[in-house]
Amino acid sequence: MSTLITENLGKGYRIYRKPSDSLKELLLRRTYHRTFWALQGVTFRCEQGESIGIIGANGAGKSTLLKLLAGTMQPSEGVLTIEGRVSAILELGTGFHPEFSGLDNIRMGCAMLGLNAAETRDRIPEIIAFSELEAFIEQPVKSYSSGMYVRLAFAIVTCIEPELLVVDEALSVGDQHFQKKSINRMNHFRQLGKSLIFCSHNLYHVKELCSRALWLHQGKVAASGEVGEVVDAYQDFVRQKDRLTIATAPPTTTGKDQESDLTTLPQLLNVTLDRPGELPLYRSGDPFCVSVSAHRGTITMEDIHVGIVITRNDGVQCYGVSTAVDKISLTAGTDGCFSVRYQIDALPLLSGEYFLEVWYIDATSVHIYDSRNPCCPFKVRQKSVEVGMVWLPHRWEQD
Repeated sequence: MSTLITENLGKGYRIYRKPSDSLKELLLRRTYHRTFWALQGVTFRCEQGESIGIIGANGAGKSTLLKLLAGTMQPSEGVLTIEGRVSAILELGTGFHPEFSGLDNIRMGCAMLGLNAAETRDRIPEIIAFSELEAFIEQPVKSYSSGMYVRLAFAIVTCIEPELLVVDEALSVGDQHFQKKSINRMNHFRQLGKSLIFCSHNLYHVKELCSRALWLHQGKVAASGEVGEVVDAYQDFVRQKDRLTIATAPPTTTGKDQESDLTTLPQLLNVTLDRPGELPLYRSGDPFCVSVSAHRGTITMEDIHVGIVITRNDGVQCYGVSTAVDKISLTAGTDGCFSVRYQIDALPLLSGEYFLEVWYIDATSVHIYDSRNPCCPFKVRQKSVEVGMVWLPHRWEQD
């Protein structure tokens, strides 16, 4: 069963050359405007239990689409059908009254979601606990930070377990702890068979959270389908549009000082290559090793993983893998520190300059504790004359 169906959905805005033209148009019954289509011809459906990522550049129409799905805006054309209750978190603090306390805004938010007084009363303790705003819940929300706004808003819109949850980029302002809680809750919704529309510029999160993706470009659907294929097509488009040279970074990235507080958040401590120099030289076929040291903070080792991506200096990702993908369990010492080596016996890369992306992630591969991006630049040279990015094992046969 489809939770959401859109058919040729569009939203147009009237653009007037000067303010008086709108009055002239009303009085004279003549057209003095042009129509700007923020969204046009969007057709897709979201099945029950499905998660769809919305991607695209700024101005592509993503926010307009989310507002239509959330019901805060009406379409100019097309058909929008939604089965069941919808909850949405869009712009920061949308629907909050700044003079009201957090508790008052919870009551108002629950009422807007269709809950009666008794249902609201039952859910208030859960909302406050999830938002972790017990100490500030009686304060007016105008005194809240942006992160506190998001925590309260997310706790409210997810308390009712809607059939369709619409989430915008707003979660990016939350701290790491709350981001992980939010991602876990979204994953819980998926496990319950609820539907999710997730909009983000973080393509890594889109790939991990969503099964399908919708790429918007200038208000129209550029691609729709399996999330990996759509995200890869979008990344190819971005690279072709803007080939920026990646700035050279030091070969050894220490990141945060090892003497800093290592008792709370997981931290990457050091990332090094097995060869010294500002731009170490490798030959195709050489052994290649990256050493990563980190501290687990207060997180259990079952929820700790390291990912490494080898990227060419034009931004093309050559290969990426993680200890989570390879099902490698990491162990730490009594001080909470650990190290792991990523080894390639024979480097298959052909001539070029490359760098590493190192990601410190949780077991779901969704939440990022820390990262080094870019780091450890190096170059590769080959003796042979093959072309391309990598050397592939091969043979020639003739009948």
